[in-house]
Amino acid sequence: AEFEIPGYLVWGALIYAIFGTALTQWIGSPLVNLDFQQQRFEADFRFNLVRVRENSEQIALLQGESAERQRLSERFGRVVGNWYMIMRRTKRLTAFTSSYAQAAVIFPYILVAPAYFANKIQLGGMMQTASAFSSVQTALSFFVSTYRTLAEWRAVVARLDGFETAIKSAAAEAISTSSIGVLSSAGRDNIHLQKLLVNLPNGTPLVSADSFTILGNQRTLVIGPSGAGKSTLFRAIAGIWPFGSGSIAIPAKATLMMLPQRPYFPVGSLYAAIVYPAEVGAFSSDRVREILIAVGLPQLASRLDEEAHWNRMLSLGEQQRLGLARAFLHQPQYLFLDEATASLDEASEAALYKLLEKRLPRTTIVSIGHRSTLEAFHQRKVVLRREGDRFVLQNQAEGVKSSSDAPLA
Repeated sequence: AEFEIPGYLVWGALIYAIFGTALTQWIGSPLVNLDFQQQRFEADFRFNLVRVRENSEQIALLQGESAERQRLSERFGRVVGNWYMIMRRTKRLTAFTSSYAQAAVIFPYILVAPAYFANKIQLGGMMQTASAFSSVQTALSFFVSTYRTLAEWRAVVARLDGFETAIKSAAAEAISTSSIGVLSSAGRDNIHLQKLLVNLPNGTPLVSADSFTILGNQRTLVIGPSGAGKSTLFRAIAGIWPFGSGSIAIPAKATLMMLPQRPYFPVGSLYAAIVYPAEVGAFSSDRVREILIAVGLPQLASRLDEEAHWNRMLSLGEQQRLGLARAFLHQPQYLFLDEATASLDEASEAALYKLLEKRLPRTTIVSIGHRSTLEAFHQRKVVLRREGDRFVLQNQAEGVKSSSDAPLA
């Protein structure tokens, strides 16, 4: 006679799989958050290791080894502690899923045993029933058998989702009506700041410029107290600071270069570090060597092919000279110097500003500085003065000075 699997076995397999899935979720659900935290703690620990490596000299000078060891030990302790929690939770999950898989072997025999002992089915039929039950139960238990992998995947997705959300939030902030608009203008020389209000990310007003123009082919010095927002104003002009309102009109196809107090150099050859962000080969090696000698770094002229971490190899003064060498190579239309010579002595600073005037005669230069000696190298001086809860960009009523009277180093 033809044998048919009793219908209650299908329901038994379904109920068994549902029961196992529910218990697996209950036992293993904390793994998602634990895996997420593990990635965060490991990333935090690696980041702080890099910071210690980059600032090892200052730490040694301050004899801060014990303090750094304690800080790193605390962060590593979080990594280890969270890992132990993952292991404990994984042990419980593995114990259940292994027991679940083993019980699934004998569960169909328990269900069919009454029929077998009542002589309703033969031994062969019982074996076929167990085999069919196993196939159905295995298909329905995919969630149970792969839960650990799914938990890790869910933690990764959560971190990526948070990253994507942050990017979208920043992009929305940049194009929102309440952000600073950087526009292309039909003019050829001037940069116009119209009803500009630069805020901190929390919305606190920092710098305002109701109607201000940076004149082309002119050297402008921006002064003001520390914390007044001078560097932040430069970031807004560069288009990387959206917090605020108003507009900044920059001539179409204009080239801007920002030189901060601590310039960035990629790890690699000295040639690639100087010509950055241009491609290797954009400038001849002879041209680069000539520029290095001009900015006072003749000792580096023969090391263009040497690869190193140049931000660590060179002093801050040498890095600033190298940053100006980059400006001489690229010859931007607008050059913004954010205390880009602050680590140099006054004589060297004067020589480099003279060199800027000589080699970049058509470049509009805007400098931030605190030294009074810089006034001799600029034709216009503007100041950030506090008015209420913000600093206002204003012209300072002083005579125009010529750099021809400035001393050379």
